[in-house]
Amino acid sequence: MKRVLFRVDDRLIHGQIIAAWVPYIRATRIIVADDKLPQNEMLSKILRLAAPASLRVEILPVRQAVALIEQQRSGPGLLTIMLFSGLDAVVQALAAGLTLIELNIGNLRNAPGKLQISDSISLDRKEIEALRQLQRQDIKVTIQPVPSAPAVDMMALLRRKGLL
Repeated sequence: MKRVLFRVDDRLIHGQIIAAWVPYIRATRIIVADDKLPQNEMLSKILRLAAPASLRVEILPVRQAVALIEQQRSGPGLLTIMLFSGLDAVVQALAAGLTLIELNIGNLRNAPGKLQISDSISLDRKEIEALRQLQRQDIKVTIQPVPSAPAVDMMALLRRKGLL
């Protein structure tokens, strides 16, 4: 596979993905890796409608999404954006065999019990621990809402805030 963008964004398919990331990597496919979403027909349909008809959208359980992306890595494949709604799904994907070198975080909304660390990223203790796991595996984690914005090193930001 020539290029895959792995991204955590709790909004999943939305304007930044369609207007900025799809053209940037020339994506022809989006894979949403989520264990609950495939059973939610209405939300799955809404997500598919958010993408242009020319873009293939697959909404799969995490293990199945990992199997698909790993199977197609060595072949001609499709240019893909793989979306996760949260860091827990990324950790689950790694346990299922996902080969991951770099992860982009676009948005994790604020909620009670979360600490806001940037304009679009808020984390709870479980998410911070997930990031520690990614750090131990030498996975580069950046915050970058759109390709034209500078990438911010997530781990350096967490260290500056005393969270790592």
